[in-house]
Amino acid sequence: MKDVSEKPNLNEMAPEPSSPLTAEGYDSISRVTSRFVDEIDGLAATLPLSMRSIADARKSAAARVAKFIDECGIERDEERGTITIPAEHVLRFQTLTRSLTRVRTAGVLVPRSFLVNLVSQYDAFLGGLIRALLLTKPELLNASEKTLSFSELLAFGSIEAARDHIIEKEVESVLRKSHVEQFDWLENKFKLKLRHELGVWPHFVEITERRNLYVHTGGRVSSQYLQCCQANQIDCSATKVGQVLSVSPTYFRRAYEVIFEIGVKLAHVFWRKLRPSELELADNHLIKLSYHLLVDQRWDLAKAVLDFATEVLKKYASEGYRIRFVVNRVQAYKWSGDEARARAILEKEDFSALSDVFKLADAVLRDNFIAALNLVKRIGRGGHISIGDYREWPLFRELRKQANFEPVIAEVFGEPSRVTLPSPDIESTSDLATTSEVEGNNSAEQTNSPEPPPLALEPTMATPTAGLA
Repeated sequence: MKDVSEKPNLNEMAPEPSSPLTAEGYDSISRVTSRFVDEIDGLAATLPLSMRSIADARKSAAARVAKFIDECGIERDEERGTITIPAEHVLRFQTLTRSLTRVRTAGVLVPRSFLVNLVSQYDAFLGGLIRALLLTKPELLNASEKTLSFSELLAFGSIEAARDHIIEKEVESVLRKSHVEQFDWLENKFKLKLRHELGVWPHFVEITERRNLYVHTGGRVSSQYLQCCQANQIDCSATKVGQVLSVSPTYFRRAYEVIFEIGVKLAHVFWRKLRPSELELADNHLIKLSYHLLVDQRWDLAKAVLDFATEVLKKYASEGYRIRFVVNRVQAYKWSGDEARARAILEKEDFSALSDVFKLADAVLRDNFIAALNLVKRIGRGGHISIGDYREWPLFRELRKQANFEPVIAEVFGEPSRVTLPSPDIESTSDLATTSEVEGNNSAEQTNSPEPPPLALEPTMATPTAGLA
């Protein structure tokens, strides 16, 4: 264990700037997990932008229909809900209404496609993770039912090539199973209870089953969907066979968080179990991940990941890493507004024997800003916190608001914390697509389809105290 009373060797609350989350050189589990996070983050960030463009397109299409009706003197029968169109305008009217219909249809299909893609990224991640696990413990292949003839073995040219072939076949076999069966396989193969007190498990099952509905039935509820949901303690009493399920923005955001949580927890449980020599790599990876969640203010995910890091994981590369997880966890609760929970976590720790960096974190999180600024002076310019860290770390968000913060920083570093940057050119639109370019002829918006039933993902995300451990 590192003596945390000494000056730490790493930034204590944030990743090193020169080591991005997707840095090459990490082991394969790290790369697989980082790629997975990047991909589903991209989906979560893109869907709102897509739907915003779709909404604009629908408004434009509806406006064109309304303008056409007004300009052509088309008669309306409000009671019967009909219009009478002169023959010379029928073709143009049909063209405009088809455009509006396409917009509405796309508004339903685009969110569905994002959900399908979300689960597809998880599937790709799981395949990569299993591949990495089997490469780490090739002896697990001894129980594999995959066989090769002597001629096939000769054709591969090496034992390594044959091994890789068998691993690929094993991965393909697992991915062909249902998502519930995949967890059965993982638990049996690695002798782990992955679902023990895993609060998001029912939601994960519902998401993957809903994905199957969109792929196979156009979103219409099947008896198999209901049976699978009921078997996994999902209340689907309000959902009937034949009902069409939609994907609201709230549902997709929740689905993204569940898939994120399941993937990250799986990766880190297996990483630490099968590669204990890489515990520091795993700790640093999870610190980076949680830091970026704090920076992006994704509090629910940050709490889920950091509860897991502090309450479920039991081994760390050093006591310093454990304290960093604790400090980031307190931030997740504090910045999300749960001051009582943050203080309760903080009270369990004794910072008195730790380095000044950790004492500073303790003072800031207790809103003891006078003590915090004194520690800033004591840590000084040559300490392990740079002026950039004081500017950027979420840890110092409230400290930066204090009247004495700027004078203290100037005293310690000989320069202000303020930075001067080129003014962004927010007036120029020459590089932006015009509305018509965004719309094309087939733009769309979310229709007024019914919200998903309460069974799906309405309860707040439970944070397990065990399981996936």
